[in-house]
Amino acid sequence: MRINNVVKFTGVALAGLLALTACGSNESTTASGSEPSSSSSASASSSASPSASASESASGSAGTSSGAYKAASWALPITDAGEKLGSIKGESFNVDIFQVATDVASKDSMFVDKETKENLLKKGDPVVYLNYVVTNTSSAEIPLSHSLVSPSAKYTDWKYLGGMPSDSSSDQFEKHGLTSRGTKLKEEAPFKLGPGESFNIAENFAYTAGKEAEVKATLTPQGADGKLDHDKKEQAETTITLK
Repeated sequence: MRINNVVKFTGVALAGLLALTACGSNESTTASGSEPSSSSSASASSSASPSASASESASGSAGTSSGAYKAASWALPITDAGEKLGSIKGESFNVDIFQVATDVASKDSMFVDKETKENLLKKGDPVVYLNYVVTNTSSAEIPLSHSLVSPSAKYTDWKYLGGMPSDSSSDQFEKHGLTSRGTKLKEEAPFKLGPGESFNIAENFAYTAGKEAEVKATLTPQGADGKLDHDKKEQAETTITLK
């Protein structure tokens, strides 16, 4: 949360390294990567019960909190709604993972299997929404770029290169009180994450109840020159099981 080929076109980048093609996107921790073998399908289900809105109108002021979390001044309100599935523990950060809601995809994705021509996430397919609450667990301020710390899930048997398809509709995220952006509008980098401060960011992907997913997170701070400081890059991961 392996050699078939798939490609993903987004407005910014082309993801897919080998012969890919697209149509019109338990709590143990380590620090390595892997390429997992089967695509996603699931029984449909639709539910949502988040407790905080991700809209700008509800963004509030610095220190907006939810439960044990204190939001950074530039961050959208934090929601700890849903069921906690696990945590990722990096050297200077922690990510709590919550399964917030299931729904159905509002449109076809941009992932297509080259051989079968089958869209890997079609309109109406079940999707699951995960919310990641990232907290600075160090004693020092961490300057982040616009890439922030963006955890990403992938089923352990995912057989395609690249990430899993998702429903990019911002309306769907807002419907569940979530944000795929993490920051308030008009905020500028560096996003300084103080000790003990948090922000949240969500994603969705094809849903299969009871399935294991590997979640990886990368933190690359922004240097004083405005560039990413790769010498201080941190990576961590964990495995979760969807409810």
